[in-house]
Amino acid sequence: MSGPTVDVVIAVHDSARPLRRAIDSVLDGAPSGVRVIVVRHGLPAESFGDLRDAYEASLVTWIDFADGVRSAAGPFTAGVQAATAEYVGLLGSDDRFEVGALARMVGRVATDRPDVLVYPMRYDDGPPLANPLSRWRRERRLDPVRDRLAYRTAPLALFRRTLVDDLGLRFTPGVATGEDAEFSARLWFADVRIDFHPRDPGYVIMADAGTRVTMTARPFRQDLEAYRGLFDSDWIRGLGPRERHAFVVKTVRVHVLGALLARASGEAFSADDVAAARELAQMGVQLAPRMLDPFSRADRAVLDVLLDESTGPDRIRAVGAERGRASRVARWTPRAPWRIFDREGTLRRLVRYVTWPGRRQGTTT
Repeated sequence: MSGPTVDVVIAVHDSARPLRRAIDSVLDGAPSGVRVIVVRHGLPAESFGDLRDAYEASLVTWIDFADGVRSAAGPFTAGVQAATAEYVGLLGSDDRFEVGALARMVGRVATDRPDVLVYPMRYDDGPPLANPLSRWRRERRLDPVRDRLAYRTAPLALFRRTLVDDLGLRFTPGVATGEDAEFSARLWFADVRIDFHPRDPGYVIMADAGTRVTMTARPFRQDLEAYRGLFDSDWIRGLGPRERHAFVVKTVRVHVLGALLARASGEAFSADDVAAARELAQMGVQLAPRMLDPFSRADRAVLDVLLDESTGPDRIRAVGAERGRASRVARWTPRAPWRIFDREGTLRRLVRYVTWPGRRQGTTT
């Protein structure tokens, strides 16, 4: 009997997780050659014993892994390393695939032979996620900059197993969150064929999940640690200016500016949170000197205040409140009028969103 063609790795650290739902969403209706690799992270050997007996060994492989670290880096690494299929994918133990998703994906990789097939995604109680916000009718051979691949932070895709070794893909050990940031970045910006079919059935982020590791409250400096490592890496310095600019803008927009303003509304917002954000933004400017240019006037005002060494939490709260009251012109347009349609600018992103092909209703689940 031949081996699997697709391995889907599920890492689980809590016996209360809805693991059966996740496994069934992979196997139900999937063609032959699809296998699930479950990595039990720091759990007793008897955990999920009933499930272990419920599936044939050829369909579900069980791996026990313990490293004493509350991070998905270790178990996902163990699962990917254990994979023997041509293509490997990841699935969170809280989440699931839509009906028919694996069958469609297997058909896509068998016919088109991409190196990477990005999952379409949506929330269980919401519409499809415009992420990546790819070009109109561009479903094959995506460009990492023009198709905004950096905005897909997690490597939620089927990817060739050989790429893990060829590209040095790894989940970053020892970080509280963002362990998949380097893996994703290296994958999206590699010289490989990447396909994405946003209208296909895909990955569902479930609303009934318990506390996710990524949602646990922690100091902002810890949340940014993985991105500091990326900004200080030889990999990012080896990117071309165009690719480096796109990655830096995305990181500052989402993981610095967006996350900082979300934290500013909480009571635990601290001077060290501001300092950690400032340090990463400063690193971004050094890596991509034109990083600030695409940001809207409202966002740029916040970033300018953040980059001022004298700024503390109260000033960030104040400028954040001003941003919330800003006009559409201030929220949509950059300071330099000739950059109004900059690829990384807000207005162009809004136009792209309106025309994005994945904006569909009535998704079958």
